[in-house]
Amino acid sequence: MLQWFIVAILVYLVYYLITKYERRIAVLQELIELNREAIKANKEKIEKNKQKIEENAQGVQQNKKTLEVSQTILEKLKDA
Repeated sequence: MLQWFIVAILVYLVYYLITKYERRIAVLQELIELNREAIKANKEKIEKNKQKIEENAQGVQQNKKTLEVSQTILEKLKDA
């Protein structure tokens, strides 16, 4: 009789540990999925920001040319 009691306790213990492990795995899978979605959203933001950086770089180049022209005009005016 004692042997069956010990076996029953061991079976319950194994069942409890497996259930606890499965719950932990489920939570981890949810977290992994949320991270995947966040990573995907961040990649999209990175692509948008790359485009904005390229647009700003073009604007900076135009501003640089304008400043150079303005400086040459100012130098000519000083010399005159």
